[in-house]
Amino acid sequence: MFSIIDRYLLSETLKGVFTILTVLLLILVGHAFITNLARVAMGTLTSGVIMELLGLEVLRVIGILLPAAYFFAILYTLGRMYRDNEMTAMSSCGLSATRIYRAFLYSMLPLAGFVAWLTLAVLPWANQSIEEIRHAQKSAANVTNMAVGRFTEFSRGDLVFYVEEMLLDNRMRNVFVQNRQHGKVGLITAEEGYQYDDEKTGDHYIVLKRGYRYQGVVGQADYSVSEFEKYAVRIVDEDSTAASFRRKSLPSMDLMNSDNIKDRAEFQYRLAFPLAVIVFTLVSVPLSRSSPRQGIYGRLFIAFLVYFTFFNLLGVSGSWMMDGITPEWMGRWWVHILMLSLVLPLVLRDSMWAWALKRWWLTRRTA
Repeated sequence: MFSIIDRYLLSETLKGVFTILTVLLLILVGHAFITNLARVAMGTLTSGVIMELLGLEVLRVIGILLPAAYFFAILYTLGRMYRDNEMTAMSSCGLSATRIYRAFLYSMLPLAGFVAWLTLAVLPWANQSIEEIRHAQKSAANVTNMAVGRFTEFSRGDLVFYVEEMLLDNRMRNVFVQNRQHGKVGLITAEEGYQYDDEKTGDHYIVLKRGYRYQGVVGQADYSVSEFEKYAVRIVDEDSTAASFRRKSLPSMDLMNSDNIKDRAEFQYRLAFPLAVIVFTLVSVPLSRSSPRQGIYGRLFIAFLVYFTFFNLLGVSGSWMMDGITPEWMGRWWVHILMLSLVLPLVLRDSMWAWALKRWWLTRRTA
């Protein structure tokens, strides 16, 4: 079924896909690891879930990275073959651009199906799992890992805690709290405090004992002062999603059948990546064509421009779709059609009909 040329092109391309994908994953996973370490230091995560989050992050991004890895692997493989005169030798033996497309067709269709499964099924599951872990960890980790001697922010800065000393039983000694509500700033000082979780509602509280509460408007001197024996401060999870998760975590079938245009835009975003495998395959073959002395780096620069233009237009198309700038029926599909229309002249230039037409024209001119 596979000829020698097919096996050679596929093996070289798959080696490039594996190498490029590994590098991209190392970069993104390293960035995610640093981000999670920062969240642990801030108290929004516990250290025990970092490796689980990194594994989910790999599953979340691998479907997005595969089209790019496949695109650049084809460009590098064919570009190297042009540089080493391998494509010149094959062309002299009758190898056409159509024959090269047929070789990549064997890997393009299975890869597009695999990317579709990753983006339509695995991606929302990974997003939901990440949201569940963060929701379960965030409030508890914030309280348990509250840094001693440092100001810790909650609710986007509306709630600030400072603990002078943390005892062995997780009781806090000499606590300072700043709470901003409805334009008023409340300052609380207490001798000690401890964590309390309401089992019925699932809310998290810091219970303060023996302290004072000052409340007023910033810039005005009419502060009210009250003394308390016990005072509870509710820790609000700013990303609380106990009942429903974000749109990115919803199953693809729910998004496709939804009447909300934002849901359909998200579904089309997921479907854009398996379609991108097909588009990039069609683009990469004519884009990799070069003379032996030209080298491959100039073509790779153009490939980077094509790649970033495609995904920037993909992001813009979603905003235009949701804002009503483009018709709803057009959706995000026009980006793929635009890229194919731009590459169509390159494909026709390398086709047998183009060479026959050129040969006919030269023969007519010399006649």
